[in-house]
Amino acid sequence: MARRGGKAANRRDRQRRAQRRAQQRPAPAPRQVSGTLSEAVEAAAEQRAAVEPVAPAAPLTRGARSDPRFAVAGPSRLGERAAAEYHYVRSDLRNIAILVVIMAVLLGAAVVTFDALGIGPR
Repeated sequence: MARRGGKAANRRDRQRRAQRRAQQRPAPAPRQVSGTLSEAVEAAAEQRAAVEPVAPAAPLTRGARSDPRFAVAGPSRLGERAAAEYHYVRSDLRNIAILVVIMAVLLGAAVVTFDALGIGPR
């Protein structure tokens, strides 16, 4: 039976070859750090911990004042970045809402005008 080609088949073949290569590679040996260097790193970490105490994370407020778009769990600022990046969407939606209101007012005015002039079906 002939082997079928195509993008999906090539992708599967590449994945299988990469998996085989990863299985054949020996695991990297842990590197040894010299004693004085590791002691210096530990001393610097202890000194930083003594000087700068870690402040507890502020609890996430869900009160009336908090903006639910920015209430994200953890260090992610995706909502904040998205709001900044897509600021034009808000202005577009506002413009669409204004146009809808204007069109509704014009339609109402046309209905009243046509009724007063006696134009249209009765």
